[in-house]
Amino acid sequence: MLLRTTFISATVVALALLSASTNAFVSPSTSAKARSTSLPALPEFLDGILGGSSDVALSSADFARQRFYFYFFAGSGAGGIGLAQLPSLFREAANARAVAGTGSTRGGAALDAGPLVGIYYDNEISSEDVADAIQKAPTAEFISGRSESLNYMASKGYIVQGDFIKEMDAKKCNPLASYAIYDAISSGKGGVVSPKDYEDKLSAYREGSSAGDVASLFLGDLNKFLAVKVIAFFGLVTCLLVDFGLIAKTGIEGFLS
Repeated sequence: MLLRTTFISATVVALALLSASTNAFVSPSTSAKARSTSLPALPEFLDGILGGSSDVALSSADFARQRFYFYFFAGSGAGGIGLAQLPSLFREAANARAVAGTGSTRGGAALDAGPLVGIYYDNEISSEDVADAIQKAPTAEFISGRSESLNYMASKGYIVQGDFIKEMDAKKCNPLASYAIYDAISSGKGGVVSPKDYEDKLSAYREGSSAGDVASLFLGDLNKFLAVKVIAFFGLVTCLLVDFGLIAKTGIEGFLS
């Protein structure tokens, strides 16, 4: 979901540019009136930003102020969308971390899935706990039939994380292992999983597992989920820094220099 937000941020800026460009088709009388005001018309404003020609000679401060207004309105919309997603990212990780050390565990060796597991979950996950939970996971039909979620997709048979965790708890599975399994099945594509994807992946995990060992496919899917989260986080932070950096730079140049 956060990865999509990064694209949404870029789309907002593109739409702002498209909306601004439509003002280039105003009538000559309208353009003349706009030139008589203290602020330049929007086409001239865009000419100044994009380096095009303009009949109005702008000082460096005026040029910086024009860019400031543009970056402020275009960037703040995209930045607001991005900022709203950051708490969601941390909340998802916090929910999984909160159950670490709770519930029953079979102990044994930790899951060998690379460094991202320890970073995201802030805890080791028992390989035997995961293998046990994979074998005990109920069918999609069973989970959907007992769903208590108000999520619209859950009413259509999709598996939401809360319903999955509830049923896994009822089967005495290790809570952290249950979160890891759902994350691997979802592959970072959102908080719901289609019943077909759920059944197909569980079947593949079971076929590739042996006593106490976890299928390599599961490890690959879990790392795919973690990679999506990492890329989304750093991509989002980078976009926010660029947005706010441009706003701050042009604001200082236009109003404080």
